[in-house]
Parts: sequence; C-alpha cells; structure tokens
Amino acid sequence: MAGYIKKEPVRLGLVATLSGTHAELGVQIRNGAQLAVEKINETGGIAVRPVELVICDDLGTREGALAADEKLITAGVAAIIGHSTSAQTLTGLTITGPAHIIMLGPSISSPIFTGKSEYFFRVHPSFLDGMQGFAQHIYNRQLTKIAILYDMNNAAYTETYRTAFTDKYQQLGGTIAGEAAFSSTVKPDFNPLLVKLHEKNADALLIIAADIDTAMIAQHARLMGWKIPLFAAAWAQTETLIYHGGQAVEGMEIEQAYTLTSQDPDYLDFKQRYQDRFGRFPSFGAAYGYEATMVLAAALHKTGGKTKGLRQALLEIRDFKGLTNNFSFNQYGDVVRPIYLNVIRNGKFTYLDTLTQGQ
Repeated sequence: MAGYIKKEPVRLGLVATLSGTHAELGVQIRNGAQLAVEKINETGGIAVRPVELVICDDLGTREGALAADEKLITAGVAAIIGHSTSAQTLTGLTITGPAHIIMLGPSISSPIFTGKSEYFFRVHPSFLDGMQGFAQHIYNRQLTKIAILYDMNNAAYTETYRTAFTDKYQQLGGTIAGEAAFSSTVKPDFNPLLVKLHEKNADALLIIAADIDTAMIAQHARLMGWKIPLFAAAWAQTETLIYHGGQAVEGMEIEQAYTLTSQDPDYLDFKQRYQDRFGRFPSFGAAYGYEATMVLAAALHKTGGKTKGLRQALLEIRDFKGLTNNFSFNQYGDVVRPIYLNVIRNGKFTYLDTLTQGQ
C-alpha cells in the first residue's frame, strides 16, 4: 500500500444489522466485505487509491436504516453494500435511490426488488425460481400437507416467500394445513403457535425466519414431541442455526443459493482465509459480502473510483468470477445463479441437490 497510502481513499459503505439477536447474517456480510477490502488493497486498491470500508449498523429497524444510509451518503461513499434484510433494504432505497447512490444487496432475494430501483443491484438471485424447485422437492417426498410458520417483521421477504411457496405447492396438489405468524421485534412465544399448527395434522413444517428464531422453533417443536420433517428458508442458514438448534435441527432441509461443497480454488482460498481471520466457518452472507465488494471494485476501476458512471459500469460486467460460479447483472440489476438444497447432518450443512441450474 506504500505507493498510494497518502491518496484520498475510495470509500465503500456497508450497512447491515450488526447488533441484537438477528445480527449473525449482518456480521458475516461485514466480515466477508472486510476480507475483500484487504485483498483489494493488497493488490493496488482502486485507481491506485486505497479502499476504506465505512461500516454502519442499521439496528434492524426502519429508523436505524434511514439514519445509517444518510450517514453513509454524508460520508461520501461511492456505493453502499447492504442491507442484510429485505425490510431495511426497502427503507434504505428511499434514501439511496433519490441520491443516485448504488446499493448492492449481498443477501436480498425477494422478487419484489426486481425493477424496484435503477440504483439497486444484488449478487443473491431472486428466490422465485428456487422456490418452485423447493416446493416440488417437498411434494415429491409425499409430504402433501404442510404447515407454515413465519416472521411477519421482515414481511418484504417472508410474506413474498410464503405466497410464492403456497402458490406452487397448491398448484402441485399440496395442501396448506395451517399458517401462523409471529413478530421477532418482541420475544415471541412459539409454543401456542406450534400447538395450533400441530393440531392441523400436517406432514411437514416450513419455517420462514432468521437463524435464531428457526432454531428456537425447531427446539420447541421437538420438545412437544412433534417429529415431522422441518424445512427452512435461506435466511436461516448460519452457524447460529446449528449452534442453538442442536439435535432439533438435524435433518432440516434448507434452500440456498450458495454451495457449501464447492471445490473451486477461489472458494477454498476464501474459506481458509475467513477461518484464519475470524475463527469461524463462512456462511452464504460472508461469501456474498465478499463478492459484492469485489464486483463493486471491478466496476469502480472503470470509473476511476467515482460514483458517476458506476451503474453503467456494473451493467457492462459480464461473467464476473465469483467464489463458486460466474455471474452477470441483467437490466434490472439482478443475477441468475443456481439454487441448491442443503440438509443439516451431524451438525453441518451438507449439499443434497440442485434445485435450479441458473445460467
């Protein structure tokens, strides 16, 4: 860094939920982005300028998201990586869109963001195609009567997920035995919700919630003797799910746009560096936080580190080398990537199947 250490840095904003019970995904995204910035600076920075990551915690609230994005824009960031949840992303776009600041979502998969803002991009694909395969997989297992429990606090993700799954599952001939919603903004009592769902005689339970809530739901379900197959949304796939879920989450199946068994040399190098740096296994959030930062850097190389022209530079990127596969942005800032099915076995996420092939 000696050749450019005195030059004005290119500032990249990062905003996610970094505190509270749902912080694990945001922390992983931040860690992945930090690794990417270190690598970028080791190899010359952007336009011979060092990269500085300006980090803000959105606190998992609307007010926190607005304050964080305003702070990052005031700090003069060239672009923003974030948020970690759909609810905060929707809020943040009301600030970043009018300011013509690119927001690049590392973990946002709800299809409601397609065409939402010309200044919004994402490296995580929409879950819509994967949801079709997920519903088909569950139905093919002769599980034709499912119950659904979801967190209504992140409705931009969970409501859309629930609706998309329900539509496909019923189209196949399946029945929604019962539904229940809770709010993660207060400490939820899952027992009465699970008792009501248990009475519906469902064949399986789909949980659409964050890692810690999914783990607690699984624990309560097993303690009450409900031993039906459990399925979970991608939002839950972090080490927190396994740590707090224990034996209750063994056998749980999760759809995910991130293959944990890739032998790609770039992925293996990233995984080792992440474990060396943070002493933990990287989740999909860490991988996509890393990729979001790297693809932004590639586009900023074209603009000389400036915000002006960044949107077009991102759109012109083709077959960018990600950690597990290549990707390009379409006209809406979306990517099309494979969706996988993972299962928890012996306390580890294990690849089970591929639900969609992507491009």
